[in-house]
Amino acid sequence: MVRAMRSRLLARLDAAIARTREPVQLACLRAERAGFLGRHGQVELARGQLQEIQRQFAHHPHVAVSGWIALADGQIEQYTNLGSDTAYDRLKRAYALSAAARLQPLQALSAAWLAHAHYLRNEWERMAALCAEALRLAEPDHHGARWRACLSVAVAYHFAGRLDLAQPWYGATRQHALADGDDVALSATMYNQAGLRADHARQAAAFGGTTGSDAVHAAMGMDSAGNFDAGIGLQSLDWLVPLLRAHLLVLQGRFEEALAMFEQQSGRTHAEWRARLQPCLLADRAWCLLKTGRGAEAREEALAAAQAVDQGACDVDDRALAHVRLAQVWRELGDEARAAQHQEQAEQDHAAYQAQQARMLRVLAEALGDLSP
Repeated sequence: MVRAMRSRLLARLDAAIARTREPVQLACLRAERAGFLGRHGQVELARGQLQEIQRQFAHHPHVAVSGWIALADGQIEQYTNLGSDTAYDRLKRAYALSAAARLQPLQALSAAWLAHAHYLRNEWERMAALCAEALRLAEPDHHGARWRACLSVAVAYHFAGRLDLAQPWYGATRQHALADGDDVALSATMYNQAGLRADHARQAAAFGGTTGSDAVHAAMGMDSAGNFDAGIGLQSLDWLVPLLRAHLLVLQGRFEEALAMFEQQSGRTHAEWRARLQPCLLADRAWCLLKTGRGAEAREEALAAAQAVDQGACDVDDRALAHVRLAQVWRELGDEARAAQHQEQAEQDHAAYQAQQARMLRVLAEALGDLSP
């Protein structure tokens, strides 16, 4: 908490709160502050502050206050349980309230955050439309709305395999985050860029591409993100960086280290994300067990991974990675029939992933038009 208090954004909010006497404006500022604290990982404190504001306006609700509470609540939930339905519902409410009341700054900010929620739900047309709306509504100095919208666009281009198109948007994200003094936004930028580098390196390694320097850059980026988070005392979503780092260790052939890191993160993810991440995690664990001489354990883990894949909770790119890894495991275990089955499914899923990338580019081109970062 001590390091969090050094944030320029938090200092600016504290100063504004100290000089504000008008009740509605004060409540909105306090809700914005709670949202920042929640993003930083101080969840109980943030929720307690929102409850105080809710009690204050329980008998005389105000649309701006209700909108800010919904936005802050959605931000807190998003950083507590990434991509949850609860986060989506709160952000959608904030957007609806602000749009209906024509509260343009809040609408721009809510649209930017709701776009991120739609991205996590693979609802890309809506994500791109909301990013465009946020960028058109936000004033040039509305850095909070602009960094969030720019980051979603950057991540979308990066997902689509066009880092060249993503880079200007990443740059704009950093500029707005720095201007706003928002260290959590800078952390999100670092994590997303490193995470997508890691994903592309794993896809390339699995499907015959060349990883080039992506794996090295991804590992360096993950380390930088982890060190940055530790430096500012960031506690939210602190399981994501080590989990992706573990997958990179597998890619680098550092199997014992990867197993240890997977074990450290066991059970730390929320149930919904555990279901989405489990196939790749178990498949990589099976490979690590096999490469460290534990064939019987690897077989059991591979069977568990296949069952997790069949449950269908993971994204198609992760499903492709899980299948290709399981094909490797069963091939080394001497079960060619199972290996061939997983390899065939991996190729189908990888083709579907490439189709998703092409679709993402079309969606962004249609929604953004002549908008630039």
